[in-house]
Amino acid sequence: MDTPASRAKEAWMEPLQPTVHQGVTQLKDFITKLVDIEEKEELDLQRALSLQAPPVKEGPLFIHRTKGKSPLLTSSFKKLYFSLTTEALSFAKTPSSKKSALIKLANIRAAEKVEEKSFGSSHVMQVIYTDDAGRPQTAYLQCKCVNELNQWLSALRKVSINNTGLLGSYHPGVFRGDKWSCCHQKDKTDLGCDKTRSRVTLQEWNDPLDHDLEAQLIYRHLLGMEAALREKHRELSAGTEAASMLTGCGEASEDPLAQLLQVLQDLQEAHSCSPVSSLPLEPNCLLELQT
Repeated sequence: MDTPASRAKEAWMEPLQPTVHQGVTQLKDFITKLVDIEEKEELDLQRALSLQAPPVKEGPLFIHRTKGKSPLLTSSFKKLYFSLTTEALSFAKTPSSKKSALIKLANIRAAEKVEEKSFGSSHVMQVIYTDDAGRPQTAYLQCKCVNELNQWLSALRKVSINNTGLLGSYHPGVFRGDKWSCCHQKDKTDLGCDKTRSRVTLQEWNDPLDHDLEAQLIYRHLLGMEAALREKHRELSAGTEAASMLTGCGEASEDPLAQLLQVLQDLQEAHSCSPVSSLPLEPNCLLELQT
């Protein structure tokens, strides 16, 4: 619009043109540098993530951390996504969210099961650790099944097995009100009423569990113990016969060990007659504990 007013306005702004151009140029430079900084930070973050150790174990868990004397209820568990590395146990709201360190690996003192009556679930474990101030803390983590529980316990124990200050005992219950639910001790700092199992971990395994293979493993174990069982049976039988002679009671009572040995003998005969008895046994794919 070419009017006297617009021409007057343009004439009035003409002396400011160099300043405006200079400001626009500076703003463009600032935006360019800002974008470069954001890109650099993103590249640095990606580089840092690529240098991080791969997770030893990760997956969703329900967490409850102790706070004072508030009652511990199953409903107080919060679902988060956990990741265990050789540096820390961290968590996030989702697998793709930014992770926050929960427990430094060097601060872990024990990873143990929690008795079922504490939370109404047999799939709860506790991670006992010290915070940055050196104060003892406990995080209760609930898994979806017993296999998941054993996997997490094994992973936590493996990465913390060389920690200094590992506990020799712990409380399988929780401190509710003014006492421990497991042993009823009223001292919250009590050392514990059950021994820890820091060196009990899982061997390699495959899921799902094979019930036939479980039965075969039990049979192999009993077969290896057969000589000791028969020796023990002879000792018990001799004692029973002597007692019968003294009391004059000639009635033969049921002998569970003799029945077990008879079953074992029947199984041996069945295996010897089986056409597949010479085949090699399948590799162990159970959740076997090793000490």
